[in-house]
Amino acid sequence: MGRVSLRNNPLLAALLGTVVTGLGHFYLRRWLRALGWLGLTVVASVLFVPESTISALSSGTLTDPFSTLPIVLISAASILDAYIIAKVRRQTDRSQANNTVGPTGAGESPACPTCGKPIDPGLGFCHWCTTEFNGVEVTKPERLDENKPN
Repeated sequence: MGRVSLRNNPLLAALLGTVVTGLGHFYLRRWLRALGWLGLTVVASVLFVPESTISALSSGTLTDPFSTLPIVLISAASILDAYIIAKVRRQTDRSQANNTVGPTGAGESPACPTCGKPIDPGLGFCHWCTTEFNGVEVTKPERLDENKPN
């Protein structure tokens, strides 16, 4: 059974952005961008949404939904932005993981075939993503012995 990673999940970022504007960006650890979207929503609601609409929203008796259009448009743009950022990050992470499988170079430790991060060959599992390595034999580099003739 395959693992489902919630790291940089585009659908989760979009869902969180739907709940609260900027929350999808917080999930993606894009702190300034999240605060920017949240601030833009506040500024747009103060400048472009009438006070009667805000009081109607707080009382639950909204009669004109088009008066909230600036807030809805900004929220939709924030959701789309969070989705695109997460999708690009996930593709970048997958391409980096595919490019770094196996030994990464001379003197470096091998990489995990699942997450691509360097592992300790003696453990038998990846301490980053906890993938077990069943039947994987790790070869240690041979050391030159000074007493042996070449």
